[in-house]
Amino acid sequence: MKQQQNNPQANINQERRRSFTKLMGIGAFGLGTMAMNLHANDEKMDSKMKQNYININPEYVDSEKMMLPKTSMKFQKDSVGLVVVNPQIDFLSPKGVGWNIYGASIKENNTIDNIGMLFRVAKALMLPTFISYVVWNKLDFQSMPKTPMKNFIRGTRLAYGLGEGLNANNIENSGADFVADYKPFILDNKTVLTTPRKDFGLNGSDLSSKLRTHGIKQVVLCGMDANTHLDSHLRDLLAEGFQVCIVRDATAGAKLPEGDGYLAALINFRFLAHELFFTADIVQRLQNM
Repeated sequence: MKQQQNNPQANINQERRRSFTKLMGIGAFGLGTMAMNLHANDEKMDSKMKQNYININPEYVDSEKMMLPKTSMKFQKDSVGLVVVNPQIDFLSPKGVGWNIYGASIKENNTIDNIGMLFRVAKALMLPTFISYVVWNKLDFQSMPKTPMKNFIRGTRLAYGLGEGLNANNIENSGADFVADYKPFILDNKTVLTTPRKDFGLNGSDLSSKLRTHGIKQVVLCGMDANTHLDSHLRDLLAEGFQVCIVRDATAGAKLPEGDGYLAALINFRFLAHELFFTADIVQRLQNM
């Protein structure tokens, strides 16, 4: 006991676990006991439970005949960071202009609550948290390529900032603003806000440099939307040398006659990401670091 008291790292780890336990079941994104009840050693039961975490479409269930060699991330303390992409009204709120295309998938995955849970857990475990968000303005729309998704963004003014001139990236009271329930986590003077992006991926963003500044080598990636912004982040971060896992039910995609964006993303995530997690799984793995 004396040795543990004299070990600062042991004290920090103990405090992390105490904080985590205190937050179980508290607040809008209460954790309950879901993360603690996984039967990790029973693959059959584990698989069955995972399918119950969301109203899972049979198309989203991982095949029992997976062919590519599976990889897994061995999380290292002080190397892990949470990256949340586009936790903004137009992507995640029924009040946002994107709800018509994203809403069904968000409800199916319980995306809003799962992102909230990841915020809460990251704060409880003192994991560095990074926000990568997009803001477009009038000049951006003028130079934006005339491709199908960009035409939709331009036509609906998705994530459109209300500022002008030097304040052109101002998001306050606009659809580009952060979801209100997430603001206590995002605006706590501890979460790192990156330079606002102007595209799906990291072009123009300082996310990579900020991750490196904080010693992050392993990224837990979640947010919106699955087959454009999140997929682009995954590819860019991999190219920058980071290990990246995806929290598959803390994202969602557009469901359109053109196709199911979430399914398209899920297929690519299986091919590219170091590991795929359900929220309950990643909570348990992070707690047990």
